[in-house]
Amino acid sequence: MDARVSPGWLDPLVSLLEANSGAGAACPLIVLESDPARINAAGQELNRAGLGWNRWLQRPRETAGAEPFRVDGLHGAAFVIRRDLLERLGGWDESGFLYFEDVELSWLLRIAAAEIWCVPASIVSHDYHLTMFPHKLFLLERNRWKMLLADLRPGTRLALSPLLLVTELMMWGYCLLRGPKFLRAKRRSYGWIRANRALIRERREQVEEARNRSDREVLRGLRWGYPLGQFLTLGRERGPSTRDRIGA
Repeated sequence: MDARVSPGWLDPLVSLLEANSGAGAACPLIVLESDPARINAAGQELNRAGLGWNRWLQRPRETAGAEPFRVDGLHGAAFVIRRDLLERLGGWDESGFLYFEDVELSWLLRIAAAEIWCVPASIVSHDYHLTMFPHKLFLLERNRWKMLLADLRPGTRLALSPLLLVTELMMWGYCLLRGPKFLRAKRRSYGWIRANRALIRERREQVEEARNRSDREVLRGLRWGYPLGQFLTLGRERGPSTRDRIGA
């Protein structure tokens, strides 16, 4: 409801998938509706702690160039995926709604050894504002941990434990900065994980059925660091968000 497609936007995405058998999904170049000369997302960048963020947010549109290129993850505002692949992956995981479902699908595509491409010839504008509010943080964090528990094997999580610990400390620090509602939201995410262990086990079985890559191969190329600019923007935010409502 907050995205507008440009004329002919679909054709370049379909052409990419038809020409590249290894491509499982294709994303348009998503520009900011408020300033179409700047990028909202050229796909997503993912890090090994399960975070996902907009690739090239606020950069000039020319940054993307003209030729398609591979990306870590797709952006949920607009993308095309092969139907047979999506069905083989078990479809869209509705337990993750709302927020983060595109990151989880991106990880699953990587597990299935399917490439994700961004196609700058396809343009979609998005009414996007980088903001955070308590319920959004709850959904993001519960879904991130659900994904990590379902998509990564125990040994891999153990190997990543220092990074995961640092990320948790950063998240708690951010919640402390934002106040009691954010602290409660983060705590609630742990409660949801405890209450939905059976769902996570079921999801883990689905992931293993779709697996064509080891965890090491899935993580190869993903970032160790964090999107400092976007983190600082959220860290400077104060008071209640004007978009503090689901679907905003």
